[in-house]
Parts: sequence; structure tokens; C-alpha cells
Amino acid sequence: MNPYHWRMIISLVLTIAFVVLGGLLLPKLPSSSMVADLFWSNKAYPEKTFDVVFIGDSRIYRGIDPTSVEEELRSFAPLSVFNYGFSSAGLDSAFMEAGANLLDSHSKQPIIVLGITTSALADENLANPHHWQEKNRAALAVWQRKTINPYLSFFDPTSPTVLRNEYEGKRQGYYQDYKLNGWIASDKFPRNEWQGYGHIEKTYPTVDFSAAVRKNLIKKVAAWEQQGIQVFGFRPPAAKHFEAIETRVAYYPEKALVAQFEAVGGTWIEIENRADYVTYDGNHLEQKSAKHLSHFVGKKIRQHLEKQSNNKAKELVLMESSQTFEQPIQTPWTAPHQNAFVQNDAFEGQNAYSIPPQQYSCTYINSLDSLLGENVYIRTSCWMKSKAPEKEANAVLVISIQNKEGTILWKGQKFMEQTLDPLAWNCINLNTNYHNNLAGCTIKVYVWNKGKQAMLIDDFKVSLLKF
Repeated sequence: MNPYHWRMIISLVLTIAFVVLGGLLLPKLPSSSMVADLFWSNKAYPEKTFDVVFIGDSRIYRGIDPTSVEEELRSFAPLSVFNYGFSSAGLDSAFMEAGANLLDSHSKQPIIVLGITTSALADENLANPHHWQEKNRAALAVWQRKTINPYLSFFDPTSPTVLRNEYEGKRQGYYQDYKLNGWIASDKFPRNEWQGYGHIEKTYPTVDFSAAVRKNLIKKVAAWEQQGIQVFGFRPPAAKHFEAIETRVAYYPEKALVAQFEAVGGTWIEIENRADYVTYDGNHLEQKSAKHLSHFVGKKIRQHLEKQSNNKAKELVLMESSQTFEQPIQTPWTAPHQNAFVQNDAFEGQNAYSIPPQQYSCTYINSLDSLLGENVYIRTSCWMKSKAPEKEANAVLVISIQNKEGTILWKGQKFMEQTLDPLAWNCINLNTNYHNNLAGCTIKVYVWNKGKQAMLIDDFKVSLLKF
């Protein structure tokens, strides 16, 4: 073999040795652009499908660790989980459907979990530029990122200061550990929980948060549920001062959103002890808090699935009645007022019930004496819409329990607190527990129209359950 070939072989061997030694000896960098490219291409085009897919913005891809969720679900079923979060993602139909397409078509437990932030409901984020940039990337570039980048990531350019800090164990700068399950374990030193606060404080009043975005989200949840996909939703936590701005009703009508989300079959997860979660910039959770949140959400999903499974033994119904207004109203409901029925504007069927201003609907009335001594869970729901502008829509769904001495219990749910669009059909819910320890009590359930214009109601349900 001539000397030239020998030199080539020696050079190749030394290069390989250098690459291997570099990979072994160089410290792990706080962030790698090559690994980031691999991460995003793998997220847009993962190699497999999953049982559970989380969909949302950066609070999802930095805040939900699929491995932690899988650990919580394992005692129920070995479900695979993927994080489909993108920067500044808006919850429009095309983006949500792209996430849903990653569900395994053969899964026995297909689940979508939506991280619903204020930002994700802003009109300006519906274009989803980051998501579509990754989905529309050239096939060759995607292949290169997923195939070649893993072997070259330690050639990422870096500074001597970063290397020195890593060798000395100093934590400084932005740390992003990219996981192929879609999570970025993140932190920043020094932390600054006010970073970016001024931006949202100034810009949110100028941003459109239209009701159409929220209504479209609810329609999507309903469609998935009808397909047999279970849908969960939650509001990812952030620093208290961020949430103080974000949860203003104009930006994030949470009570109404949750009511309509659950009315179409979705399951809402209430995040407990929100202030305990630590952010590094006010907006995103640091790694330990992200894992804690992931375990919490995973546990809540598992508990719901277990309850569903156990509920083959049905709830014990003590009393139950409903009105669809398609047949004459009979006891235990009071008679309708004159011209109460409206045709061709119903939630379902042909008829709706019109409540004139300052009047009451037909009322469910029943004695509770047959349930004396019972702990009763009272569950009521009614679909409503207004025939008037928002400011004049003033109706209340009421549960009242009375005896000859007077009112024992009175609870009311305002229509406007649970509606996303007062001129469209919304499901209003009101539930309460009641220990029936007094004889001679009567329950009444009705809608009170306190406004100046007529209200329409339909599919009015009352259930009394043993608990």
C-alpha cells in the first residue's frame, strides 16, 4: 500500500478517535442547535403513533414530560404518550387535527390532552407559523436532521466560558434538554419570573380574543368525543402575576370554557396548588415543576379512567326527569305559560321553550320525603341561548329546597358565567350536595329570566343521585 493511502487511513482513524473522545470527554452543553433541529423534526414526524397526545404551546412542550405521565398511567394500562407542543401555538382546527393524527388507530384508549392557555386562544396565534414551518420542511432536511444530527451534535459551536462553567459545575445561561418524546426539560440561570411580563401587560389589551376561537375549540372537542377519543383539558400554570393578567374574563373566560368543554363530553382537570409550581421566566416551568405537573395530570387522567372502568356499576339514581319540549309537559313539571313553545330554533328536535322577560320557566317540583335521611347529589343542566344582546342576557338556573318554614337551600348559576356566546346554544350546569334530614321538604328547579329580552331553553335535566 502506498504512503498516501496509509496517511488517509491514519487520518480517518484519528478523526474517528477524536470524534469518539470528544463525545465522551466534552461536557453536555446547556443547549444544542443540532439536537434542537433533530427534536423539532422528530416532533413533526415521529416514527410511531401513540395512545395519548398532548397538544398546546410552549407551556406544554416545556411543562409536560410524557415519561412521567406514562409512569402514572401504567397501573391502569401501559399507554404511550407524546408531547405535540409548538411555540406560540394557537388552537385552530388544522393544528389540533395534526396532533390527533398521531393517535394510534388501533389504540383501545385514544386520548387527547389540550393545554389551553390564554395565548393559545388569541386570534393572532391561529396561523401557527412554527408548527407549519416544521411540517412543511423539505423531506431531505428532515431526514438529515433525524439521521445525521445525532452523530454531530457535539460539534455545535460554543464558547470557552460555557465549557469552563460546565467543567466547574456552574449553572449559568439557558438549559434545554431535548427529549424525543416531545418534552424540553428547561431552566435558566439566573431565573427571572418577571421576564416578558411587560410585554403581555402592554400587548394583551391590543390582541383579539374572539369568541369564535373558543366555540371552534368546543366543536372540535365534541367531534373527537363522538369519534370515541377521550379529551382532557387543563390550564397550564404560570407565575401568579402572569396569570393575573391572562385570566381576565375578556381573555380567558375560564368558567364558561370549562362548562362548555364538559357539556360536550370533555373532562377538565383543575390544577391544584398552582402557586407551588416554579417558573424560570414567569411563563414556563423549570424541570422539577414540569415533572411534578406531569405526574399530577397523569394521575388525574388515570383516576378518571379507573372511575370510568368501575362505573360499570352505574350511579344509583334516586329521582330523574327531563324536558325536551317535544311532548306535552306533565308532572312533576309545572304547566307552561301561553305561547311557550318556539319551533325551528331548538337545540335538538323541533321545539324550544321561550321564557319572557322577568318570568320563570316551567318548574320541576318534587317532594323529598321519600329520600329522608339520604345524602343526595343534585345534578341539573339546561341548554340556553339569548334572544338579546349580551348585556341584556340575564338568566339564572336555580335549585331551591323549601319547607313550610321557608327556604333551606338556594343556589343559582348565572347564564353569562358559563356561556361562550350568548346568542348560541350553551349548556348551563348547576350541581350541589344536600343532606336530606328534614321532613316536608320540596325541591324546585327552574330558570329565572331576570333580563329584558326572551331566553330560549331546551333539554332541561334534573337528577338526584345517592352519594
